[in-house]
Amino acid sequence: MPLRKMKEAAKDIKIPKRKPTSKSTPSKTVHNEQLHDAIRLQAYYNYLHRITHNTPGDQLSDWLEAEKYILNSRKRRKPSA
Repeated sequence: MPLRKMKEAAKDIKIPKRKPTSKSTPSKTVHNEQLHDAIRLQAYYNYLHRITHNTPGDQLSDWLEAEKYILNSRKRRKPSA
């Protein structure tokens, strides 16, 4: 195939443009993973406390209390600007 025909055929091919990725994406992923791990660990501690003290509750309540505890503790640690 002659070069001219190849160039003309290439003009008809549409290649989608890539969306720019932010450089902060990996750090946000790491932060989200750390947050999830912290909540998971706190939920486990809540579970242990619940079964040791025979208090009512379930997995969902353990998780929700852990989220509340971790997120509130992180808010308190942030310096006010």
